[in-house]
Amino acid sequence: MAADNLWWDVWGLWLAVWVLTVVAFLVAIVVFVKHWRRARSDGDQGMIRGIGFYLHTKSVMGLYQLHRYNEALEQEVEKRKSRGWRFWGSGGFGPLKGESERTDTDEEFRRYIRKAEPITVIGIVTKVLEKHHDIIYVDLTKQELAHNRALVKELGWADGPESTRQVKTRLRGVEAFISVKGLFRKRSQTDTETVFVAPYGNPDDPERSRRIRFTCVTSDLRDSAPAGAFRARCLGKVEDWDPETGELVVHPIAIFK
Repeated sequence: MAADNLWWDVWGLWLAVWVLTVVAFLVAIVVFVKHWRRARSDGDQGMIRGIGFYLHTKSVMGLYQLHRYNEALEQEVEKRKSRGWRFWGSGGFGPLKGESERTDTDEEFRRYIRKAEPITVIGIVTKVLEKHHDIIYVDLTKQELAHNRALVKELGWADGPESTRQVKTRLRGVEAFISVKGLFRKRSQTDTETVFVAPYGNPDDPERSRRIRFTCVTSDLRDSAPAGAFRARCLGKVEDWDPETGELVVHPIAIFK
């Protein structure tokens, strides 16, 4: 018994240190794997699949003129230029030294987004917003939000168990950009505006359910709106809640189906 007590006195503390070290190492591995998997899932969410049929050019230019995004957008356009795209009458984006250079670069970017395929521009914008973790992904049919870094940043959540990767919350008041997937329908169309709505879930009567409303500039439609319901995704920004119609109002930057 005395020998046992002596052994614990000598080695017990070191054994405890080793156990704590191993536990800390395992926890670090778990945290690393979770962040790695989240990074992979964020990248998968940002993949553009479909055909772009609406692109609000002014909104894309507005993003470009924000200091937070302009450099990254220029880099993404340069990458596509190096793969075969050419700027018309220009060598691309050069060093920016003054107001005249900034104006020239703005015009080059404007011409690019006007002439490029909508889905290409959507891909560029989405990739840049993803890099800044500024897109929250919404599945209206499932009524779920993907638990990515943008959502964590928006709501201040910490890492949780795997079961919390898909969560539900209110979109009203969200400041990040949102990418909304759902079942869209054209409600109305004039020479200036085209209004689409998408219900939460898959109700029998969409007009009697909670909905999101997207008001598009008709001249920015790159294709005719499909007849009836169609599955699509919209990249946009939450504006307000309309209590009279029970609709969340989202400003659409791009829609692709």
